[in-house]
Amino acid sequence: MVFNSIAFLIFLAIVLLAYYRLGRRGQNILLVVASYVFYGWWDWRFLGLLLFSTFFDYWCALRLDSLTHPTRRKWFLAFSMAMNLGVIGIFKYFNFFAEEFSKVLNAFGMSADLPTLHVILPVGISFYTFLSMSYTIDVYRGHLKATRNPLDFMLYVSFFPHLVAGPIVRAQDLLPQCQRPRVIVRDQVLDGIWLCLIGYLKKVVIADRLAPFVDWGFSTGSPPFSDATSWLVLYAFAFQIYGDFSGYSDIARGLAKLMGFELVHNFKAPYLTSNPASFWRHWHISLSVWLRDYLYIPLGGNRGGWLKTTRNLMITMLLGGLWHGAGLAFLAWGFFHGLLLVIHRGWSRLTGSTDTDAAPAQSTARRLRTVVYVIGFFHVSCIGWLLFRSGSIPANLSQLDMITGYLGTLWKPPVQWSGFAWPVILLGTTALLLQWKHATMDRFSEWTGHQQAAGVAAVLTAISSLGVFEGSSFIYFQF
Repeated sequence: MVFNSIAFLIFLAIVLLAYYRLGRRGQNILLVVASYVFYGWWDWRFLGLLLFSTFFDYWCALRLDSLTHPTRRKWFLAFSMAMNLGVIGIFKYFNFFAEEFSKVLNAFGMSADLPTLHVILPVGISFYTFLSMSYTIDVYRGHLKATRNPLDFMLYVSFFPHLVAGPIVRAQDLLPQCQRPRVIVRDQVLDGIWLCLIGYLKKVVIADRLAPFVDWGFSTGSPPFSDATSWLVLYAFAFQIYGDFSGYSDIARGLAKLMGFELVHNFKAPYLTSNPASFWRHWHISLSVWLRDYLYIPLGGNRGGWLKTTRNLMITMLLGGLWHGAGLAFLAWGFFHGLLLVIHRGWSRLTGSTDTDAAPAQSTARRLRTVVYVIGFFHVSCIGWLLFRSGSIPANLSQLDMITGYLGTLWKPPVQWSGFAWPVILLGTTALLLQWKHATMDRFSEWTGHQQAAGVAAVLTAISSLGVFEGSSFIYFQF
C-alpha cells in the first residue's frame, strides 16, 4: 500500500474516523493494528520479521536496563547489534557480497560457486531496523529508560507514516508521544493537511512527471545525448529523487500531525546549499543525524587529528552509501560524498573559513559568490546522483559504462535545444521554490485565510491537472 493510491486514502479515512473516537490506549491499539495491515499489504510474510525485530529489541532494552556490570552490558549490546545487523545483512547484502567474493576468487583463477539466497527484500527493513537498534543503544547509554509497555514500543517501531521510508525517528522523540494522550488541535491539523498536499504535489507532479524521462535516460546503458544536454537527465533525476523522497517525508509528517504526533524534519532546502557539509545537514536529515550519533562520533568524530577525522568521515559515508543499496555504485556514491566532505573540511581548515548555514551575506559581492557556490555545488551533487542512479539500472547493463559514458558527454558544449528542457526547467524551478520557502510551508496555520485558500486551490489544481495517478512506488522503498 503506497500513500499515492486510492486504497491508502480509503484506509486512512477509516483509521482517522475510528482514531478520533478513542482514548489513548484504544488509539495505540488501533494504530498498531493499522500499521501491521499497512505493512502486510505488500507481503504478509514481512510481518514476521517486523515482529521479531520489535520484540527482540524490546527484550534487549529490558535486559540492558536490568544489567549493572559494565562488561556484561557491553557484551549484551554487542549481541543486540550483531543480531540487528545480521538480519539486514542476510536479507539485503548476502547475495551482493557472495557474488563479489566469487568474482575476486575467479580473478585469481580459483573457481567458487557460493550459495545465494533467493529472498525478497522486505520493504523498509533498513529504516525500522535502524530505528529499533538506536533505541537499545540509547538505553545502553542511559539516555532513556526502557519502556515496560510492549504496546507503546510496537507503536513506536511500526507507526505507519514513517514505517517504510522514515524519517528515522529517535525513541526519545517519538516514544513519549506514544505514551501520553494526544491532544488534537486545529493548527496542527491544518498544518498536517497542508503538508500532505505539498507532499502529494512533490510526488505525483514533480517526481512522477520526471520519472519517464529519467527512466528513458538510463535505460540503454549509454547517455541518450552526445553532449552536455545529458545534464538534463541528471537535473531531472536530482529533482525526481527530491520530489519523491521529500514528498514522502512531508506526507509522513502531515499524517502524523493529523493524529497528534510530531515527526522530525527530513529535508531543508538541500539544493540551495553551497558545500557538502551543509548539504548533509539538509538532505535526509534523520539518517545524517543517525550516522553522526551512532557511527561517526563513536569512531572518534573529529577528535584525534586530521588523518583520523578523514578516516572516520570516509568510513561513515561508505557505510552510508552501502546502507542505500548493495552495489558498487552505492559504495562509489558514498565514497564520492565522503571525499567531498574531506576536501571541504581540509579547505575550511586551510582558509580558516567557517561553515554556517544561517550567516547572512554582508555584501552584494558575497551574495553573488554564494549564488555561484550554490550553482556549482548543485552540479557536483548531480555527479553524485549519476553514481546513485547507476546503482539501480537493469542488471544486463554496465554501471561503469553508464557512468563513464555520461561523464564523457557533460563537458561537450550542447549543439541544440532539447524538447525535454522546458518540463525539466519548470518542474525543477517548482522544486527549488518549495525548498526556498520550506520554512513557510511548515507554518501554514499562520497564513491568513486568503493565503490558505489560494495556496490550497493552487496545489489542488496542479495535482488534479498534472498529477500522475498510477500509485507508483516511492524510490526509497527499496532501501
